[in-house]
Amino acid sequence: MTGASLKYLTKEGFRNVWTNRMMSIASIAILMSCLVLIGSASMIFLNIDSLLSKIEQENVVMVYVKDDTTDEELKEMENQINALGNIQKVEFVAKEDAWAEQLETMEKAQAEFFTKVSSDIPLPDAYKVTVADLTQFDGTVDDLNQLDHVEIVRQNKDLAQKLVAIRHGISVVAIVIVAILFAISLFIISNTIRLTVYSRRLEISIMKSVGATNSFVRFPFVIEGMILGVVSGTFALGLVWGLYELAVRQFADLLNSMNGLKAISFNEYALPMLGVFILIGIICGVGGSLVTMSKYLNKEGSEISGV
Repeated sequence: MTGASLKYLTKEGFRNVWTNRMMSIASIAILMSCLVLIGSASMIFLNIDSLLSKIEQENVVMVYVKDDTTDEELKEMENQINALGNIQKVEFVAKEDAWAEQLETMEKAQAEFFTKVSSDIPLPDAYKVTVADLTQFDGTVDDLNQLDHVEIVRQNKDLAQKLVAIRHGISVVAIVIVAILFAISLFIISNTIRLTVYSRRLEISIMKSVGATNSFVRFPFVIEGMILGVVSGTFALGLVWGLYELAVRQFADLLNSMNGLKAISFNEYALPMLGVFILIGIICGVGGSLVTMSKYLNKEGSEISGV
């Protein structure tokens, strides 16, 4: 196929979109609706995943240090904790600061009683350790227990296990729902394109009658499918963006009341989502056209007209 032929067939693809604009609009509307459902479901699950990540960060391990530990040994201990491998964050909590925070939670009379009874601080120094991967939680706790100068390690194993189970369940549900929506999208779109190609079977018949090759017949439909996919993906992203921002505004007060939670920013996912939408649109548009056309390309001109 020469450059002139490619240029001509590309123009034909663009012209076909406008000439058959009613079917094109129907294809775009259906594909766009399916992509909006997929995008909306994805943003819901991304927000749930973000919420779980914040809860996981609150599930810290407290490593209490023996009272006779020196400053040099404390620094060495912090380096050893950081070197364990599954550590996201290590924060030293001085016993003076921890005791001051504890006194603030007490009633005034109770706090005065404790300060007058003794000037000694009944708490040890500690390290607040945030685990990076909760699936390795038990192993990390065991490693912390084996460090020198450790008095006791306080952890919430049950919460960690529940968070891991919830995250795994959410991931499975998300994959299943998105896969189902994608399969439904393919089914609906393929049937829509089948109607489009069927309505233009006479056009295909004429092209085959004058000796056009299969690739020559297919190419404008491929270009047309790509155009519909790009347009559908772009408009779908705009709709998902608008619906998401509207939902965030509606539930902003509710999120703030839940320990200041915030929805994730759509800007972080806009470009990746646009790329995925356009890719899905092109695959559906081009794939649907090629599969449906194969029925007519195997027949000669007069046979196609009678189908």
